[in-house]
Amino acid sequence: MLMHIVSFTFKSPWSWASLQAIEAERETRDHPNHIAEIKGWTCGRNIARRKIAADFVVAGLFNNREELEAYLVHPNHQQGVAKWQAIADWVVVDIDLESDFTLNTGLLSALGAAGATYN
Repeated sequence: MLMHIVSFTFKSPWSWASLQAIEAERETRDHPNHIAEIKGWTCGRNIARRKIAADFVVAGLFNNREELEAYLVHPNHQQGVAKWQAIADWVVVDIDLESDFTLNTGLLSALGAAGATYN
């Protein structure tokens, strides 16, 4: 199982007071209703007041690389990409939750076994 994590930082002058930001957020929150490859999804606004913090984050779960790739080119995802491109920069991290290079502990320890039990 793969976890796809994206953190978005608004470009100037965009903020949560901007209608475009609300529309991008709405589009992102709706992806699981349109993209079957998504096996788990969480997204939300940053609550930290630190300058280094991003403004919004997405974490999605996918069974494998093929399903992640299908998500990336899905028309509904591409609509969201277009909305975010206009107002934010972002960074992406994709991790294999079952890899020897990934540590899942505490409440997140179930993630390592999720691929074996979800399929």
